[in-house]
Amino acid sequence: MEQKEYDAILVDTSIFDSNGLRLESGLLGKLKQFAASSIEFIVPDVIKNEILTHLDKKIKISRSALEKAINDASDHVFFDGSVLNDAKNLIVGSDEIEGLASSRLNAFLVNTGALSLECNDYISVGELLKKYFANEAPFSETGKKKNEFPDAIILMAVEEWAEREGKTVLAVATDKDWERYCNNSDNIDYIEDFSKGLSYFNTATAPYALLDNLKIALSNSTASTFLTNIESGLESALYGFTPDQEANSQFYWEADGSSGKFNSFKLMDNNFTVIDTDENWVVIEAWAEIYVEAEGEFSLSTDSIDGDLIGLGSITVNAEDEFQSEILITISGDLNGDINELVIEDVEIVDQISVIDFGELELDYCDYY
Repeated sequence: MEQKEYDAILVDTSIFDSNGLRLESGLLGKLKQFAASSIEFIVPDVIKNEILTHLDKKIKISRSALEKAINDASDHVFFDGSVLNDAKNLIVGSDEIEGLASSRLNAFLVNTGALSLECNDYISVGELLKKYFANEAPFSETGKKKNEFPDAIILMAVEEWAEREGKTVLAVATDKDWERYCNNSDNIDYIEDFSKGLSYFNTATAPYALLDNLKIALSNSTASTFLTNIESGLESALYGFTPDQEANSQFYWEADGSSGKFNSFKLMDNNFTVIDTDENWVVIEAWAEIYVEAEGEFSLSTDSIDGDLIGLGSITVNAEDEFQSEILITISGDLNGDINELVIEDVEIVDQISVIDFGELELDYCDYY
């Protein structure tokens, strides 16, 4: 697809889901750039309701997991008379969680300056049914076509809005039915890569000279201070992270907690994408391989002759791991100047590691002698 200027952006629910519904951070957080721009961030009511449903479900799952963790900790942290019981009651008994999905979504729509589109104002039932029976995109010839009604309503409404307003729209989705529809649309183009889609709206103002300078400096190995500053940002981002513990053992084992920290990183290539810009800063995206190390505590036990578990004590295991992720780097300073004099304001990891395998767990027999 040719890079061109667009008047509006449409983001499908699939993109929100694939970005973990993290409305306040990551790539979804960068949609705030449209609040102060002439670009319309379109949120049809169908997508709004889908996001609300998915967000509410995720919050309920998270709350359930949190309550389980609190209950599991009751004997040692939230026991009768504990000074921390007020915190427990505040979390578990809070009425705010019930309306958290709605309040978060509403705040997101305000912060992004979203244009809420009432689909009913832009489509007719007759036109919708005509596409349905003719198997026209986004309806398929096979499968459960009724499941495609939301997509059809969204795309037809946005198409009509764009036609009335004389606008061109960039639709971001991971949906082949959307792609088929947009291929035949005069007003809507399709793209799957969210970060690349965001970069299309920075063409006029993004300091692309910075990207060229970065490529040259990295290729010539003259960006050591810049890389060191990114390393410091990653170290801060991963400070105190607590990964879930996986392991194998001939014994029964129970995870007693872990702590992780940043070790090192390397850029996977020298290609950067401008995600957001302002007068004084720019946010660029890069792909990095990030190396971490962690310390995990485990309790081991085994079966006795009568079938009861016998505790064998605790062990501490160290492990190293690596993962790949997009990182968002916020840069300020003279964007046309020396790469190593740029200020790295923030480094955000889009998909942080959540589980570390500590390998085979064995008893430290030295403890028994």
